[in-house]
Amino acid sequence: MKRNSVFAATAATALTIAFSAPASAAPLSAAEVLSLFNGVTAGDMSSSQEVEGRLYVGGNLTGNTLQVGFKDVTPSDLDELIVVGDSTIGTINAQNGSDVTIGGNASGTVELNGGSQGTRTARIGGSFTGNANQGTVLDGQQANDPNFAARFPEIDFAALEADSAFFATLTGTVFDTSDFNNKKIVGAPDADGLSVHNATLADLAGGGYSIDLNGATTVLINVAGTVGSFGMNALGGTGAVAENVIWNFFEATSINVGTAIIGSVLAPLADMTGFGGSTEGSVIARSITLSNGELHSRTFEGTVPTRSAPPPPPSTIPLPAGLPLLLAGLGGLAILRRRAA
Repeated sequence: MKRNSVFAATAATALTIAFSAPASAAPLSAAEVLSLFNGVTAGDMSSSQEVEGRLYVGGNLTGNTLQVGFKDVTPSDLDELIVVGDSTIGTINAQNGSDVTIGGNASGTVELNGGSQGTRTARIGGSFTGNANQGTVLDGQQANDPNFAARFPEIDFAALEADSAFFATLTGTVFDTSDFNNKKIVGAPDADGLSVHNATLADLAGGGYSIDLNGATTVLINVAGTVGSFGMNALGGTGAVAENVIWNFFEATSINVGTAIIGSVLAPLADMTGFGGSTEGSVIARSITLSNGELHSRTFEGTVPTRSAPPPPPSTIPLPAGLPLLLAGLGGLAILRRRAA
């Protein structure tokens, strides 16, 4: 049975739902987001496919169908599908006993299939005008459940953008593209097991690629470029390293995915579309259109580099207790001397 959530609510939604967050709550870190979620969007998501793990949609959910929660997810108080805005998708197929939370209104069909992962419950903040098969659907939860806000995690997308920008500053080696059909990323880990590599969106447009950890526990690939596509084919054996790879599209605003991405994706500024091949890992993006391939649940197991905290502001040194009186006295003597003169 799920525990009561301790996560804070998201801020405002497209429906102007006001969520109040507990004072002790803190935004999820990049490492936590990658661990907890198979897909995360700051804005909308459209789907005709499946997300094997847990999914967070920061805007509205649209499209034909979404299958979610196939695989056991990282244990958490969070539901397997969380939508901040409205859901107008044709069918939500929640597998393995998964639970669903929708902040706004919902239509379409909600299938709450059997399993032990959750309680097979869909909680909807506003109205529900669709069909429910199996499980339990509770609507009007904004008004009726005083703890409804606690079902939404606090994800700081500005912080994720800052993390992505920071990753791009780390020193790395260039992606070996000398053989178009066998582009290679070979790990060169530092003392912490981190191996950083640099590429461009143009490098990823076609051909084939392989990733060799070579002893690294984390392979971070920083990808420059604002608009482009991921069209490389993963070569045999590459999929085994998915849990240790992050593709960081630190400045991309539009990415069309035509083939399998091996590893997790951090693209906080990008609208990602297509997904012609199944992505083996988590995807964090501004928006996702999942029209072809799937998001497979391959929880990131490496170490996410962390930004240094900004230094605290200099503390104010208090004046000695008697100094204000002394200064006031000296000021008074100066006034008397001017009057005497």
